[in-house]
Amino acid sequence: MRKSKNQPGRPRSEHSRAAILEAAYSFLLEQSVAEISTVHIARQAGVSTATVYRWWSTKEELLLDAFLERAAKEVILGGEGSPLDRIRQWVQQMARFFRSQNGVAFPRIMSAVQDNPTLREALLNWMSPRSEEITGIVMDAVREGQLPERVNPIEFADMLIGPLFVRLFVHRGPVTEAFALSVFDQVVAGVHAIVPARKTKKAGSHSA
Repeated sequence: MRKSKNQPGRPRSEHSRAAILEAAYSFLLEQSVAEISTVHIARQAGVSTATVYRWWSTKEELLLDAFLERAAKEVILGGEGSPLDRIRQWVQQMARFFRSQNGVAFPRIMSAVQDNPTLREALLNWMSPRSEEITGIVMDAVREGQLPERVNPIEFADMLIGPLFVRLFVHRGPVTEAFALSVFDQVVAGVHAIVPARKTKKAGSHSA
C-alpha cells in the first residue's frame, strides 16, 4: 500500500496525493475496478502516472486506499453518550455510509480484495485498530451493565454489521438507518435474552 516515508525519492506532496485519491474514488463510484485506468486517474488529478506509481504499486492498492480514506472520514466512533449510545450511533453512520454512493464503491473494491492477498492484508491492517476500538466500547457497555457480562465483543459487532452487508451484497437493497437501528435493537434484545445483564446499581438508585 502506501510506501514508507523512509524510502528514497522526493518528498510526497500532500496536495497531489489528495488529488489522486479524490480522482481514484470518483472513478470507483462510476466504474468497476477492471474498467478504471491509472492513466485516467493521473490525468484527472493533474499528475503524471509516474507520480501515482511512486506512492502506489498497483491501481488496486490506490483504489483501496481511496476507499479507506473516505470511510475513515465518514464512519467515526463518537465520544459522547453511554457506550451503547456510541455503538448505536456507529451503526447509524454505517447505514448512512452504505446508503450513499459509498454503497456502490464498497462492493466494487471488496471484489478486488477477495483474491488479492496484499489487499486483504492491507484491509485487515486498517480494520484492526478500529475493531479494537469498537470492542473496547462493547466492553465498556458490559462494565456499565448495559450488556451481559458474557457477551462476545467481536461476535456482537459482527451481528450488528453482518445484516447490513447481506442487504448490500446479497439483496442489493437500501441500507436505511431504520433498518440498521432495527438490527441494533434486535441484537441488543437478543443478547439480553440469552444472558441477563449484570445489575450495577443498588436498589433505589436512579439510572443516569
